[in-house]
Parts: sequence; structure tokens; C-alpha cells
Amino acid sequence: MDNDEFIQRIREKIERLTESRIDLHIDLEDVNRLEVELGPEVPQVMLGANIYNYSGFARMGVEYAVASIRERRNIEPMEFHLLLARN
Repeated sequence: MDNDEFIQRIREKIERLTESRIDLHIDLEDVNRLEVELGPEVPQVMLGANIYNYSGFARMGVEYAVASIRERRNIEPMEFHLLLARN
């Protein structure tokens, strides 16, 4: 699977789990980035380029984006760790 197809699958998964459209951006400079900007319209999901190298990081990025979008707020690090521990 090439990078474009991988990104498309991540986008589709987040959109399916949140039942909303997103804009997905890959940060090539901050490779560990996990961020969601919740604006009045479409959520902006920014994931670091480590998603290409580490499947666990990609899964974590999806989980973080879904949790933040569902809650309509950015999830704090400790809360996110607890969420991951439950799953």
C-alpha cells in the first residue's frame, strides 16, 4: 500500500467512527505530532509522519482524533493514556 492510500484509509476510518468529515494533514517536520483543531466547521487532524514508520503510532493517532472529535474538545494526555489502557 502506498502512502496516499494509507492516508485515505486513515481519513475514512476517522470519518466512519466520528460520523463527520475531517481534513487530515501529515506533518513531515514534527513527526510525532498528534493534534486536532476543532473549529466551527470541519475538524483539522494533524498527524506526524511517523505514522508511515510505526503502525502503533498511526493507531494511536486515529484513537486520539476520534476521541477528541467525539468529545468536541482536545483530550488531555493523562485522559488519553487512560482511554488507551481501556482499549
